[in-house]
Amino acid sequence: MATGPKNAKSQSVTARIAHDLIDGMEQTKELGESTGQFISAALQGEIKRRQRRKTKAETPEE
Repeated sequence: MATGPKNAKSQSVTARIAHDLIDGMEQTKELGESTGQFISAALQGEIKRRQRRKTKAETPEE
């Protein structure tokens, strides 16, 4: 039975993505990698990148 868009481990989201980005994703995904796995990896990488950038901006330069 379906549990809805959110459960204990994950949440389903919907977003509109430009066709060229979808094409690039399909060309870049590794063999056997799902769209969800690709998007999760991309999100993790972007979150880390932004956190590093924020930390660097908050650190006073000497």
